[in-house]
Amino acid sequence: MSLAVQDALRSRFEAHLALHGLSPEQVLEQVDDVFGDPLLVVATGSVLAGHGNEHSDLDLYVVVPDEVASMLPLMSYPKGARIDVLLHGAGSVTERHAQLAAGWPGPEVSPASFHRRRKSVDSLSRFGTGLVLASDGGTWAGWQRSVRADVDGWVAGWWAAEAVRKRLAARVLLAAGRSRLAALKAGEALIAALDRRAALAGESYFRWKWLGEKLRRLGDAQGLEWFRLALCPPVDPAAAHAYAARLDGLVGELLADLDTTGWQAHLEPAPGTTRHPFGGETLVTRWAMRTVAVDADSPAGTEPHWAYGLGEPWHPDVAGLFAEDLLWLGLRRPA
Repeated sequence: MSLAVQDALRSRFEAHLALHGLSPEQVLEQVDDVFGDPLLVVATGSVLAGHGNEHSDLDLYVVVPDEVASMLPLMSYPKGARIDVLLHGAGSVTERHAQLAAGWPGPEVSPASFHRRRKSVDSLSRFGTGLVLASDGGTWAGWQRSVRADVDGWVAGWWAAEAVRKRLAARVLLAAGRSRLAALKAGEALIAALDRRAALAGESYFRWKWLGEKLRRLGDAQGLEWFRLALCPPVDPAAAHAYAARLDGLVGELLADLDTTGWQAHLEPAPGTTRHPFGGETLVTRWAMRTVAVDADSPAGTEPHWAYGLGEPWHPDVAGLFAEDLLWLGLRRPA
């Protein structure tokens, strides 16, 4: 991390404390030692990223020796300022770091691994982009510096895969005649591609809700124009169809440098989905609230999961189940 970035983080931290009449020592007093003496304390979140205001909470991400049962923040309100302390066990943090180093997408994917990856990128990027308030002066101070060096790549990699995944979903929905749903997914794909663009330019704060501020700070007028476009899909089906097709092209431009060689779409029944034989058909239902019938011998009713190349057509029944929100879509990159 450059001295200029360090100075900017410290300036934002001190300005936020000054608004509430707090000292750094009073902030550190909010960190509990019930799981052992802290090994690393980092001030982070929207305040340190430069997006927060006087009412924003100040996040403290803390590494402690013992494992922590919950990732829920411990909230305190010294002098009316909200401080959220999130404790992370050293073992869990080390494991997450190793997982992120493996790259994304990986050779195996599932809803659980998808959410685990997102959680790891979120938490470790906070450590890397924040201001160190206290550390052991050795191992964990060095760990924080190594994380900082990798954050841009982790965040950009996550959003690259999300842009590809959402773009593929939009294409399938558009082909299935679900133009308005396709428009929504196309907008999400464009937002993900823009978040990647921002991360590659050094704006690695992970939460997409600040994308507009990140693009504005980068002086990216074109990115801001596209971001506004992504947030405003049309309602009319014909207009939505044209909109989704247009955004597909924009996402393609933004991902032109991305190598997706070998990537595959991985589909499996979404959580809550079950299949039941019914005469000559198989009923595919989710939470007993949505049901689609397919032929008993259809691969959509017999296979546990499906894999397709990014440019490969899906079986019509598989595409139909996806259009009805009965399948979960992930990406995998075979080893």
